[in-house]
Amino acid sequence: MPSFKNANPPMDRATLRANLAAIPRVRIAHLPTPLEELHRLSEKLGGPRILIKRDDATGLAMGGNKARHYEFEIAHLVENGYDAYVNMMDYHSNNARMTAAASNKFGIKYVCVLRYAAGREVQGNLLIDKILGADLHLLDEEQSEQAKAEEYARDLGRELEAEGYKPYVRVDHEFPTIVGTLAYLQGGLELLGQLEELGIHQVRIIGVGGRSTGGLALTAKNLGLDWDIIGVMVNYDMPIESYLYDVIPGAVRVAKLAVGFEPGDMTILDQYIGEGYGIPTSEVLDAIHLMAKTEAILIDPNYTGTVMAALVDQIKQGNFTSDDTVVILHTGGLPALFTFADELWQHEYAGV
Repeated sequence: MPSFKNANPPMDRATLRANLAAIPRVRIAHLPTPLEELHRLSEKLGGPRILIKRDDATGLAMGGNKARHYEFEIAHLVENGYDAYVNMMDYHSNNARMTAAASNKFGIKYVCVLRYAAGREVQGNLLIDKILGADLHLLDEEQSEQAKAEEYARDLGRELEAEGYKPYVRVDHEFPTIVGTLAYLQGGLELLGQLEELGIHQVRIIGVGGRSTGGLALTAKNLGLDWDIIGVMVNYDMPIESYLYDVIPGAVRVAKLAVGFEPGDMTILDQYIGEGYGIPTSEVLDAIHLMAKTEAILIDPNYTGTVMAALVDQIKQGNFTSDDTVVILHTGGLPALFTFADELWQHEYAGV
């Protein structure tokens, strides 16, 4: 159980704030997001004290953690004179939805290549993409192979350039891979202040294993905090090595951190993915209903639902005790609830 408690931390919080303040940033998200105590859930599980960091409440087209990301990324685009954004994501992507929203707020033309989207029902994130007016390119299975989809996006960038735009083709840039970590250095400072107001200094934080939890781990490590970060994996196709470990040095460099990230800085739980990304397990469906019925908080089937299923199981196994204080990082993704309406309904009411 890694913790970064250190009487002589590598950095002080004033320096970290100053380093982050030097990075161009616009204001998009509704911040600070609430940190809520979950008394009924904790009682139901018979386990630790549980709180939830409500980054589903960031605003921006139904909210989510990426509203924090785009405060840095949109500023980067504006500063460098880009007036078009070419994205490439999967058909149910939260990133695609929130990039469309952020682009609209700053008058940036938004074009999105969506893999495995051809023939899909217009529901969930895909519906919101359309409402936001995104220029969508819905690829079939053959076109959706990674290299082909990336080249499709580059071709669109070349077309926009010929039309007089200065396009930002996401797949060709490093900055989109580090903004999530930068955002959660900022988010880590925000969470630290909220925990201190509650008199909480030792905490275990559980969220999706990736750049957001990576940013929180870096915050804790650089400031010497008594935080244990647990990352729950949700996708076989995005290994933590390439998704986080290989790109996080870029965030360390840009934020001028005193120390970087090592794999042991985050506990990784990779046993809750099930059949794969976008296929919620029975335990995830249970977790969604449990959170709604105890705390009236909606969580999604792909991300926070998996995190919650992992937390429930870890409590049952005795890996969290009544002496622990746990913060769940709720990263949003709520439009996916509607995409999985049949599964959620049938799981709860089969045979009724």
